[in-house]
Amino acid sequence: MFNIAVVEDNDQDAKNLMDALTRYASKNQLEFSITRYPDAFKLINVYKSNYDLIFLDIEMPHMSGMEAAKAIRHMDHGVTIVFVTNMAQYAVEGYAVEAFDYILKPINDYAFDLKLKRIMTHVGSAVGKRIVIRVDGETIGLQTRMIYYVEADGHYLNWHTRDLVYRSLGTLKSIAQQLPDSYCPISRWHVVNMQYVRSVVGDDMVVEGEKLHIGRSYKQKFLQAYAEYMVGGT
Repeated sequence: MFNIAVVEDNDQDAKNLMDALTRYASKNQLEFSITRYPDAFKLINVYKSNYDLIFLDIEMPHMSGMEAAKAIRHMDHGVTIVFVTNMAQYAVEGYAVEAFDYILKPINDYAFDLKLKRIMTHVGSAVGKRIVIRVDGETIGLQTRMIYYVEADGHYLNWHTRDLVYRSLGTLKSIAQQLPDSYCPISRWHVVNMQYVRSVVGDDMVVEGEKLHIGRSYKQKFLQAYAEYMVGGT
């Protein structure tokens, strides 16, 4: 299942794009969950980093697709962004917000399928990064980009995600090699996914509304890693 957002103010253009996505999914045995937003504000106001792919119309009233992409990148460095536009020169600006590609209006099915094949290969690679844990005797695969932070609690680890907190046996040291570069330890008890760090003030940070303390011996390394992450968006 791939979660896809379509942000498009024009009803007919939105329908054309969603129909093209549905046809592609059917032909390629994929499952898409598509949500349409008629303006960028509606997406930004409810954004929870729960989309794998976002199609953004560049020219929209109130907030342009470029402005929306900048706001999204502030909250989520991992999601794949694709611009939709009737003028290719606008799409060049997408490099500034790490847009992966662009789709030209009006949609041509053949060209769209070629583009989407490349896009979905990239999305599948990003979404496919999982870590396998045992929770109450059940094996669970967690997408690493959906984990906010991991907390050590005695012989257990608490995996904080958007919806649930999963608890498994283990240590932070034992999982260090399985986590991508977007994760960084901030103390003996916490490893955070820098994608969800909202602010750093003094010796504390806010990760999706939760305040976590940064250990003194970890602070310099974390600040350096966070600065590099914000520049590179890895």
